[in-house]
Amino acid sequence: MGGYVGLVYKGVVIDPVRASFDRIAEQYAADFADELTRKPWDVERLRHFAVACRPGPVLDVGCGPAGHVGRFLADLGARVVGVDFSERSVAHASRLNPTLRFVAGDASALPIADRACAGIVAFYSLIYGDDAWTAATLAELRRVLGAGGRLLVAVHAGTGAQRFNEYKGTAVDVELRYRHPAAFAAEVRRAGFAVESVEVRPPYAFEHATERLYVAARVKRGS
Repeated sequence: MGGYVGLVYKGVVIDPVRASFDRIAEQYAADFADELTRKPWDVERLRHFAVACRPGPVLDVGCGPAGHVGRFLADLGARVVGVDFSERSVAHASRLNPTLRFVAGDASALPIADRACAGIVAFYSLIYGDDAWTAATLAELRRVLGAGGRLLVAVHAGTGAQRFNEYKGTAVDVELRYRHPAAFAAEVRRAGFAVESVEVRPPYAFEHATERLYVAARVKRGS
């Protein structure tokens, strides 16, 4: 994708990432649709999250083409809406999960009213932008959560960034940014959340070989 000039939002070129996921949507869905069956750590935390948010509504931000995280929460009784900036991913997730609702939208500018949600899950959707984009996106997540609303975020732990130019033979232009646990938790707090837990686990054998960071937070009642 050399020479590509994309949409710039607060200094971040967004369109190359969106275009990349448009191209790999089908393959990505096939690779990840059943991953939760092999991730007991994630399942435990998603179950706790679903109970805290039930009956919702809950946003699955960065739902991807499989929509599997949102489907898991819906099976536990939450009313889930999946959001992804890749329109092809949204279309594919809709076909795989016809009983759920999916909409196209950017995490930093959600098509959702203020304080409309009981919970937001964001698994590996806050890993592409710089600090300014991350701060703006966390503020946007805070905007759409009501009093007592819950946030559960999963990202890659670490420092620095890594660029990917292909995914299983398909050209992509994606830079993955690692998040330091303490620094990322501080960003969540600055966005107006009360952080309840910060946890790191090692990767499963079948995952990309990075530690995984989970931050659970909530909106204080009366704030």
